[in-house]
Amino acid sequence: MARSIFHLMILLVASLAGLSACAGGPFGCKFCGAPLFSGIVRTPEGFIVCKPCNKDGVRDVRTAQALVAQVRAELGGLGVRLPWGTIPMTLGQPANAKEWGHCEALRYGNGGVASISMRFMQGMPRSTFKAVAAHELTHAWAYLNRSPMKQDVTLAEGAPSFLEYTYLERDKSTAGKFRRNLVITNDNAAYGVAARRLQKYAKGHGGLGGVLAVLKSSRSIPKGY
Repeated sequence: MARSIFHLMILLVASLAGLSACAGGPFGCKFCGAPLFSGIVRTPEGFIVCKPCNKDGVRDVRTAQALVAQVRAELGGLGVRLPWGTIPMTLGQPANAKEWGHCEALRYGNGGVASISMRFMQGMPRSTFKAVAAHELTHAWAYLNRSPMKQDVTLAEGAPSFLEYTYLERDKSTAGKFRRNLVITNDNAAYGVAARRLQKYAKGHGGLGGVLAVLKSSRSIPKGY
C-alpha cells in the first residue's frame, strides 16, 4: 500500500509539473517551462527558473548591447532594417511584471523620430532576451518608418509579436521553442490573438513582408482577419 501511495504521489507531481510548465511557476521554469525536479533556483531578480536559464541570464548592459546588435543584424534578413545608430538601452526590473521589454520613441508631429530607447527585464536567458529584442526592434522599425501615430494596439503589438514568432523559427533551444509557443498561443487580444490574426493575413498577402507593409502604413489590422 505504501509503495502504491508513493507511486501515486510521483504521478501527481509529474502531472502538476506538466501543467505548470506551460507558463513556468513552482514546478516549471519561467523561461523554458522545464520541470524543476533537479531543484528550484530563485534568481537575484526573484524568478523561479531552472539552473541553465539562471546561468544564462543577461544581467549586464554590455552583454545586452551585443545581443541586440546580433538580433538587429539577423532581422535585416527578414526585411527589418533600422536606419539608425546605436539605440540606448537599460536593464532592470519593470514596474509591470508582464512587461519583458519596452521600446520608446520621441516622435515629431509629422511622424519623424527624434530619439529611441529600449529597456529590458534583467535576468532573461539569452534565447529569451533575443526574442524580446526582436519584438522591441520591430517597434523601432515601425517608428522609423513613420507608422501611424494613433495605430490600433492590436496591430502595433500584434505585428512585433508575429515577427518575434517568425524570428524564433531558427531557435531550436528549449527556451526558444517554449517562447515561440507562448507568443502564438497566449490569449491576450493585443499579442497572441493579434499575432494569429496577422499569421492568417500573411498566408495570402506576401508573408512577413505583407505584415510589415501593414504595420508601416495602416492604422489597424485589415478587416476580416
